[in-house]
Amino acid sequence: MTANTADKHLFYSEMAKLLDAGFDIRKAAAVLQDTRLPAPQAALLSDLNRGLEAGESIAVAFGKRLTDIERAIIGAGERGGKLAPAFQHLADYFGMLASARREVVRGMIYPLVVLHLGVFIGIVPAALMKGGTTSTEILGSLVGALLIVYAAGYCVFAGIRALLQQAPENPGIDRLVNRLPGIGKARRNLAMARFCKVYHSCVLAGISMSETAGLASEASQSGVIREAGAELVKAAVAGSALGPRFMADDAFPKAFARSYSTGEEAGTLDKDLARWSKLFQDDAESSVKRVSVMIPKLLYFLVLGFAAWKIAGFYSDYYGALEQIGE
Repeated sequence: MTANTADKHLFYSEMAKLLDAGFDIRKAAAVLQDTRLPAPQAALLSDLNRGLEAGESIAVAFGKRLTDIERAIIGAGERGGKLAPAFQHLADYFGMLASARREVVRGMIYPLVVLHLGVFIGIVPAALMKGGTTSTEILGSLVGALLIVYAAGYCVFAGIRALLQQAPENPGIDRLVNRLPGIGKARRNLAMARFCKVYHSCVLAGISMSETAGLASEASQSGVIREAGAELVKAAVAGSALGPRFMADDAFPKAFARSYSTGEEAGTLDKDLARWSKLFQDDAESSVKRVSVMIPKLLYFLVLGFAAWKIAGFYSDYYGALEQIGE
């Protein structure tokens, strides 16, 4: 499903509401299909109906268009007979992502306006001071400067995106990105939120600990956690308690590892994981919002510095021209 996070939040919220009200999955899908869903979600429900008619499980029918975390949580909810909580998990998760993205977009508007104003100030007054430049030439210089800015911005964006795409498979790159100020903390919290949501869903479904650890680690989208998850799976297959393994690995926050270890002994993992899932989700949302404030401010000061540099250059040329006239 390629719908945006806000659409996914609404879709999973409605599915959770209908399932919690006692509708089976087919009836819930039929009700939603009558509500003019976005095209990706309508296609998803069509796949679901075809898959169920062909005897496929809900997870298999849904899974052709879903991300790892969606596939894992829905699969666990189906196996444990707890689809409504599974869909609510996804609704909460995508609601958090949608809120964070709105904050980022809203925070970037003003710095981008200042950026364009700074480029304008840097090009047009200097060209007018020199004289002998047509409006077409000035416009061409302005467009050229903006194209350079856009190209530089795209290169930075593409580089960061390439790193983020490799991080889920490469623990070294994942560790590098996680050390970035602000961004790293947001990524770590998001990864742990995904890990805990899937782990919690699997525990509720009664799935084996080895499979639970594997599914949660894959859904985390973190190379570091996936690397640690491989060790968790080995420990679970060997019949060992996972608490000591969590405690020994730096991939997991110490407070979470301690809580897991005591919850494992006390038999309260379901409650503890539900609490940590919400905590990491709230922390992730707060971290993303802080980044959404930090990045625009950084861009804003860079633009101000550029504008100040161009204005200083403009006045330097202006007074230089006056001195030449005086001579």
